[in-house]
Amino acid sequence: MTGSDSTIADLPDRPRGRAGRWAHRGGVALLVVLVAAGASGALGPRAGHTAATGGGYHLRVTYPEITRAGQPAPLHLVITREGGFEKPVQVALCDDFFDNLDFQGWFPAPAAEAGDPDAVVYEFDPPRADELEISLDARSAPGQFAGAEKCSVEVLEDDEPVAAVSFTSWRMP
Repeated sequence: MTGSDSTIADLPDRPRGRAGRWAHRGGVALLVVLVAAGASGALGPRAGHTAATGGGYHLRVTYPEITRAGQPAPLHLVITREGGFEKPVQVALCDDFFDNLDFQGWFPAPAAEAGDPDAVVYEFDPPRADELEISLDARSAPGQFAGAEKCSVEVLEDDEPVAAVSFTSWRMP
């Protein structure tokens, strides 16, 4: 057997020329940015918050602003009405939001639900206080691709929206 068995004998000691050095530096800089974004939580998971008032109701929503496949993606609604609730509370949510979730359940459980092509309407028994807290226990479904999903949450009175918010939830790969 003649020659060397080295697998790196033909490689240069340094990058070839100015373009090679800049390509190397650019690759290292991109890697540093990705690691810093991940370490700072910019790639998820992260919760977002939004609120609206209307028709005597105040609606606060905490939603999964950035999530990843298999990660928790909870949705938390707080509906307040001065003087309490006299009848069941209707909440409409965009139907598409649930397509990418591994749905666990609502707390409290809705008394009724109905759907149409654009929304799912949940009806909750009226609470004894001025505030109704609703939580969705969910995870981003495994195997989902990256993307953004816009959604709206509306408090309905006599099937008409009185307080509404919208948000965008990002799924990272």
